[in-house]
Amino acid sequence: MKHSLAPPIVAFGYHDRESPRHWSVCKALREDGYDIIECHTETQGLLGKYCDLWKKWRALQTTHYTLLTILVTFPGHALVPIAWLLTRFPRRKLLFDAFISLYDTNVCDRRRAPRWHPRAWLWYIVDFVSCHLADEVILDTEEHKKYFVKTFFLKPERVRVIYLQARPDLFFSEIRNPCLAGRQAKSEIRNSFEVLFYGSYIPLHGIEHILRAAAILQDRFPHIHFRIVGSGQEHPAMQALARELRLQNTTFLPSVPLSELPGLIRSADLCLGIFGTSSKAQRVIPHKVLDAVACGIPVITADTIAMRERFTDGKDVFLCKPGDPQDLARTILRIEHHRSV
Repeated sequence: MKHSLAPPIVAFGYHDRESPRHWSVCKALREDGYDIIECHTETQGLLGKYCDLWKKWRALQTTHYTLLTILVTFPGHALVPIAWLLTRFPRRKLLFDAFISLYDTNVCDRRRAPRWHPRAWLWYIVDFVSCHLADEVILDTEEHKKYFVKTFFLKPERVRVIYLQARPDLFFSEIRNPCLAGRQAKSEIRNSFEVLFYGSYIPLHGIEHILRAAAILQDRFPHIHFRIVGSGQEHPAMQALARELRLQNTTFLPSVPLSELPGLIRSADLCLGIFGTSSKAQRVIPHKVLDAVACGIPVITADTIAMRERFTDGKDVFLCKPGDPQDLARTILRIEHHRSV
C-alpha cells in the first residue's frame, strides 16, 4: 500500500546500516511510500546510547516536526522503552524490528542458560515488554510470527513479516558483470569442486553436520573440498571435531568483511546454508541462502517450514534433512554430478 503523503520514519538505534536486515526493512518501508531518516548512535554503553539518541531525536524535531513514526532497528530490544517515551507526547507510532527473540536465541538455540535460570527469565521479560510496547512488531518469516504470537501473547494483526533479501548492489550473478562473463567453469579451472560455508559458528548453523558430511566424502571423492569461513561460539569445538575426523578436505578461514562475501560466494561451486535441528532453525531463512541464490550459485540448506515459505526444493534451492550428514553428502554428490555432466 502506497502512502504518497506519509511522514518519514526514523530508523532509531545502533544498527549496522550496511546489514542485510536493515537494508531489507528499509526497502520494504520505502516501497510503501515512506522516507527513512537515520537517528543512529555509535556510542558505547546502554546509558550512553540513550543519551546520544535522545539528543539526536531532539535535533530532528527542529527540522521534521511532522515525524510520526519511530522504527527501533535490530538489534534494539533494550532501546524500545526510550523510543516508547519519545512516541507518547505527542502520540506517535512505534515500530520494532525484533527479527529474533532473545529468549529463543539464548536459551532454546544457543543454550546459554537453562529455561528456569534467572537470565532466561530476564530475556523472556525483555522480549515480552519490548514487543508489547511497540505498536507493530516486524519479523522475518511467517513461522517466526506464529512463534511470537504464541510465546509472547501478541495479537497477530500487530505483527508484520518483512522477509530478508539479498542486497542487489553486492550479491548478483556473474552474468551481470561483463568483466566476469565468458570465464570457464570454476571446477574445470581448479580440477576440484569447492563447497563454501560462512557464518558465525552458532548451534543454529549445524556446522558439525557439514564436517561429518565432509568426512563421508573425503576418501572416495577427494576433489570435493570444503571451505568453512567465520568465527564464533562453536569455532574451537568444530576445529576439534575436524581433527577427530582427520579431515584433509576442509579448510578453516577467518571471517571476511561483507564487501568481500560476494566474491567469495562466486568463487565457489556450491554454497551451504544451515543444518541445525533446533526449533529456531525451522523458523528462519538464513541470509547466506539468499546471497547464494542472488549470486547464481547452487545452495543446499535444511528442509524447514520457513524455507518452504519462499523456496521450492530442486528449483530455487536444494533441501536436505536437518542434522543428517548422510543426506547432506548425498545432496552434494547429486549437485556435483549434475555440474560435471
